Amino acid sequence: MPPPRSKRAALRVVVDVNVLISFLIGRRLGGFVAALRQNDFILLVSPQLLAELVDVAARPRFRKHFPVEFAHQLVLALADAGESVEAGSTGQTPLSRDPKDDYLLLMARKGKADVLITGDDDLLVLEKHGRTRIMNARTFTNEYLK
Repeated sequence: MPPPRSKRAALRVVVDVNVLISFLIGRRLGGFVAALRQNDFILLVSPQLLAELVDVAARPRFRKHFPVEFAHQLVLALADAGESVEAGSTGQTPLSRDPKDDYLLLMARKGKADVLITGDDDLLVLEKHGRTRIMNARTFTNEYLK
């Protein structure tokens, strides 16, 4: 169980694009972001994460769930409210089973993230990366938002 909010520093959080998209589809993103803000969380963002969000959200299969303008508004809101972290590059050695996800691990490391929230099994299997716990949105909600 995490310590009471008043006795700890703001939790530094990286949220994977797959979680943001799932919240856009379920129309629950506003509540999730509001909960993060109300509970003294610092959202970490990077140019690569924001670009991936726009790219994924623009895919035709998501048109039935939300207009691409919602994703653009979300990118602007995250860029404004989040703390920007340059992910950099891993070099030759992959950090995870899917090297395309490594930028999230680099963001977590460089941004000194406490938590990386993802739905990606290639990241969830790691459980931790340095000081960063890796968990799905449900676990995060149960541990930090209740």
